Amino acid sequence: MDTFRPFRFEKVLTHKQSGICFKTVVEDYLFCNAEGRTEATIYSYSYIAELSNEPDRPVMFCYNGGPGASSSWVHMGLLGPKQVTFPNYPGEDNSAVYGENTNFLLDCCDLVMINPPGTKYTHVSEKAGQKYFNTAGDAQAISEFILAWLKKYGRDNAPVYLLGESYGTIRNLAVADILTEQVNLAGIVSIGTSFNVGSPTTMLVEPNVRRLGANAACCWYHLHRGEKPFAEFVGEAMDFAYCEYAHALLMGSRLPEDELKETLKKLHYYTGLDCELLRKGSLRFDEMTYLTKLIPGQLVSAYDSRMTRPLKEEMTEEEWNEAFSSEPFVVVADTAITEALERYTREELAEPENRRETIDMLEIATNWRYDTLEKDTLTLPAELMERNQKLRFFFVAGYYDLQSTFDFVTYFLGRYCLPMERVTFKVYESGHAAYVGGNMASEVSENIRSFINAGK
Repeated sequence: MDTFRPFRFEKVLTHKQSGICFKTVVEDYLFCNAEGRTEATIYSYSYIAELSNEPDRPVMFCYNGGPGASSSWVHMGLLGPKQVTFPNYPGEDNSAVYGENTNFLLDCCDLVMINPPGTKYTHVSEKAGQKYFNTAGDAQAISEFILAWLKKYGRDNAPVYLLGESYGTIRNLAVADILTEQVNLAGIVSIGTSFNVGSPTTMLVEPNVRRLGANAACCWYHLHRGEKPFAEFVGEAMDFAYCEYAHALLMGSRLPEDELKETLKKLHYYTGLDCELLRKGSLRFDEMTYLTKLIPGQLVSAYDSRMTRPLKEEMTEEEWNEAFSSEPFVVVADTAITEALERYTREELAEPENRRETIDMLEIATNWRYDTLEKDTLTLPAELMERNQKLRFFFVAGYYDLQSTFDFVTYFLGRYCLPMERVTFKVYESGHAAYVGGNMASEVSENIRSFINAGK
């Protein structure tokens, strides 16, 4: 595609719930090569309150992860004026409801949803892929867009917030590293934190110890709900993990047989895994083992461990691939969110013509280069907070997220010494997309609102 037709749509509406008049702007941002041809684009949705002159009104820039994902999940699941919710989730009835976002954050900030190069409605030329499909190049593009947006809309001094989910939490850090001296960066919202992905640092903790809280949450939901309260069960599991379990792993074959038996008994209780399987694994187990062995004949979702799907006892490689490509949480939520965005675009906006997905998300994620970022994402948050003494973090996690576990944030905050007076950490009874299910979207939105208002 040598030529690219830019798209721009603008509409003024009044949000029914808040009564705030706002402007919706959907537009392309173009990146041009040396010959002046468009080599890549960002596609954005901006929600700007039509208030009296408020150049210092906060602006939050938002995106999902992948890498290679558009902003559709945070857009339609959490932040947009229209929203899809799942009132009965994760019960048998996971039907979605599309309607007004009753917790639209427009009262406290303007919102910009970003589709990075390579995602829905964007363009990336064949030669430019390597430039944008890596951590440093992606962050440079997003940062350039943010600076241009602030200038275009006269908001150079506005407090800036970054909100990213999953890989977007890594993007948050890389973008903040570029922008922290150029804009008034006030806060970072991290949903499903994944700072360790792509980091060159070896984490000085046993993975099974660090993850046992999330495993225990899953185990409680499927096997122990009627026995004791959730918080008590998970708390006991984490105490066991950092004391007896960690000790047993360090001792290895030196552990006395009676202590081994007691450790196996407790590990079985808090994980649900078979004692013999745990013994054969020297008290260790990998993530795939947990997902496929916790409940015989069922695959547990890594994105929301409350959800499962059937697994046959004997499966071909093709059947295994199909089982994991039909991830139970993604099948339910992604379908509803995709349909909601299509409906919203059809009824409220306008769709650019002749656009297609530039490259498959899986292809982008598989070939993504994390090593282009010179900074270590595990140490970068503390550095950013040192450079910017007003910068605050809000970590959002789900107890049932086995992809980016809440245990990681717990460990991270204890290990990397962030100034805790500027850190907020909340764990919800939800999964990787912490806002999906029941009243979670409203609860997460209300907490984000409080986080932003605390900075005013």
